[in-house]
Amino acid sequence: MSKSSDNLKLPWTNVLGAQFDSVEDADAWYMNYSRLVGFSVRKNELRRSKSGQTTIRRWVCNLEGYRAEKYLANDNRVREPRPITRTGCKASFRVNYDNSSGKFTVTEFKTEHNHPLTSPNEVHLLRSHRHVSEGDLAQAKALRHVGVKTCQVVDYMGDQVGGSHNLRFKRKDLQNRLDADRSAEIGDTDSVATIAYFTAKSDNDPGLYHEYTLDDENRLRNLFWTDYMARYDYECFGDVLAFDATYKTNAYQKPLVTLVGTNHHRRTTVFGFGLLGDETVESYTWLLQTFLSAMGNRKPKSVITDGDKAMAKAIKTVFFGATHRLCCWHLERNAQANIKNEDFTRKFRDLMLTGMSAGEFDQRWFALVNEFKLHEHGWVKQMYAKRHKWAEAFLKGTFFAGMRSTQWCESIHCYLNRFLQYRLKLYEFVLQIDRALRNIRTTEVQDEFKTKFSTPVLTTHLRSLEKHATNVFPISVFHWIREEIRQEATLIQFEALNCTDTNYYTLTQFGNVDIKWTVVYNKPTNKIDCSCQMMDSAGIPCRHMFHVMKVEQFRNIPDNMILHRWTKKVKDYTSCNLARSQVDSEISDVARFSSLSTATNKMCFYAAKNEHSYKEALAAINQLTSKFQELFGGQRTCHQSSVYGPQTKSTVLDPVVVRTKGGATRLKKSPSNNRKCSVCTQPGHTARRCPIASNSARSSEANAANNDSWGTSILARSSEHFSFYNSEASYEIETQNECGSSSQPCSESTDHLWNNSSMPPSMGNLSNRIASIEQESYGTKPASRLVRTGKPNSCQRALERIRLAGWREPAGRIRARALWHESGLPVSDNRHAGFVPE
Repeated sequence: MSKSSDNLKLPWTNVLGAQFDSVEDADAWYMNYSRLVGFSVRKNELRRSKSGQTTIRRWVCNLEGYRAEKYLANDNRVREPRPITRTGCKASFRVNYDNSSGKFTVTEFKTEHNHPLTSPNEVHLLRSHRHVSEGDLAQAKALRHVGVKTCQVVDYMGDQVGGSHNLRFKRKDLQNRLDADRSAEIGDTDSVATIAYFTAKSDNDPGLYHEYTLDDENRLRNLFWTDYMARYDYECFGDVLAFDATYKTNAYQKPLVTLVGTNHHRRTTVFGFGLLGDETVESYTWLLQTFLSAMGNRKPKSVITDGDKAMAKAIKTVFFGATHRLCCWHLERNAQANIKNEDFTRKFRDLMLTGMSAGEFDQRWFALVNEFKLHEHGWVKQMYAKRHKWAEAFLKGTFFAGMRSTQWCESIHCYLNRFLQYRLKLYEFVLQIDRALRNIRTTEVQDEFKTKFSTPVLTTHLRSLEKHATNVFPISVFHWIREEIRQEATLIQFEALNCTDTNYYTLTQFGNVDIKWTVVYNKPTNKIDCSCQMMDSAGIPCRHMFHVMKVEQFRNIPDNMILHRWTKKVKDYTSCNLARSQVDSEISDVARFSSLSTATNKMCFYAAKNEHSYKEALAAINQLTSKFQELFGGQRTCHQSSVYGPQTKSTVLDPVVVRTKGGATRLKKSPSNNRKCSVCTQPGHTARRCPIASNSARSSEANAANNDSWGTSILARSSEHFSFYNSEASYEIETQNECGSSSQPCSESTDHLWNNSSMPPSMGNLSNRIASIEQESYGTKPASRLVRTGKPNSCQRALERIRLAGWREPAGRIRARALWHESGLPVSDNRHAGFVPE
């Protein structure tokens, strides 16, 4: 038999003496035979000649042989041993190489099994028949690339073949194959693969910029990267910069810092990304200096961050002269956390965001402090010292493009969380970042399309100015400006002063006549200035300016009141061809697979209509499959990382897992609620590991008689009479001893007895435990209240509670006996033999 297809059709009754062209053909035949019969196969014997030619190959049933005795006799097991599966089955298949014919002849074929065979619906669970094909792997990689989980991939692929039992693999098999493929793609080290990815990407994107630093052990410490589109966006919209760190996005727990701004559609645009080894001033300084170098040393006008001190110092060093604003959202949350008064938080927010003069701010601030009596509060003092960084009264007139918080960063972080996981290696991490970035830029293309091919409906009373705004500004900015035009109708002209070259207008608002704005119109320059300074802060004309335009009969918005960064023409999209060609050249094997799958969907839809078309399409597919298998010699396509060229042995090692400020593990309970030892009341261990309890246990047998006599002497010498008062808050013990009678709280009386006794040193902390016995609760009732109920079950629960709390020492027995007497229960109840008096 010369063809492998003929070998697969070999009848089972005519096997001995049959010949195969290769060992692979024999292996395929026996695998097919075992799958149909219902057993798993294991390769057993292999012999080769001196020249390397295979002379003997043998296969056996997977249950052949027995487990070695040394594994069965092992008594020092840490884990549960695996179940025994070997039964000594004798089924086997062997081929020998025939030198005369150059083929492999079957010399052994045993079919008897000493174990049950699997049913057809269990064959897919046999180990030798579980195999993830190249097609299945390619499909799984395509689905995983868009964030589909492995379990969902298996469900989808099982649905395609009529159920998961028709698949040739389990979920774990697919997961292992994906992990192996990922390891092969990454190569020697994760850091090398990441740097190689940036190097290869820079061939298609000359504007790509990446920089990294190493620590003392040559491990990757800090990493920054940006691309051509991000640098071009910064050139257009880099006047305002916001950045923040997010955590748990990668396997090394490195904080991801996103540097963002806002574009002419009022959408978040990304300028660059950074992975830091820590969140120190040095790391942030390096990041901002590298960012500045990538952007041609063009500094932003203003920067928005949270209250991180390391960020603030780095901004002051690198962006000298830029206005640093603190995030209003973080400040409002901190106000509630520190003051814990919603009324204060509301007034603080109003004071933070309302425009006013510096003198008026101070007046309202001190009035707020006096109202809530916060003169000595540390956080309040710190906020007043930083008022120039957060109060609108001091930031008015500085351009922030309408941004007041780092929520622009938070929105990007929220979107990135759909793509990132805490287990991602760096190479996978940057791939997912690029994928998310492409989706973000697709949104900008949609906004641009909407602006280009649609026109808003005019609805305001100043139609000519509104019409001009639709021609100049994108839709989102136009809506912003249109709201100001609408609000112009609520203004009242309080006073007007006309001079030669300048007109002065004083305006108030309907319903709020106490606030006045002054607008100055310069006729020679056709420029309008307003005291609200919205044009300087946000970059658009305010409602007061539109009132002056109406009075002065303006048909269009003056050019000096149109900020170029908000216009439709701010970006020349014809210069973005470089980035577009980059996407076309980055088609990988996964992308090609997805493209082919999509292209064949229509053919599959029509071919499945009837049996004839189905068979015709299947024959054509099989023919093409055989053709391409021969073309590639049955080998897998190279990994995407191989396009980077041969990699030399790199000195860049993978980073270590870091601890970050935001990524630290948070306690579920406050420190005051942590579990403590019931013997010494100290946190960090339990009664089983308490050193005091262990010392007492080691000496308990030797000192049992001494301890019992010591406890009896205390009872006899003290003549204690315990009187428990039915109080909800506490109880007292009246004690009469040798020093006289007194009525003292429980802790004082027990301490007095303790100090006058010959107490063993190992029991030193039990004094406090005796005094706080009422704090030992079972459910919602103190132990003493359970005893006073007089019910045996309640007493048992109370005394068991004492037992579990570590009350096995003599002092504990003394207290238990006192409680027992108080309950009035009979001593004969044998359930409490360990506690009742002897």
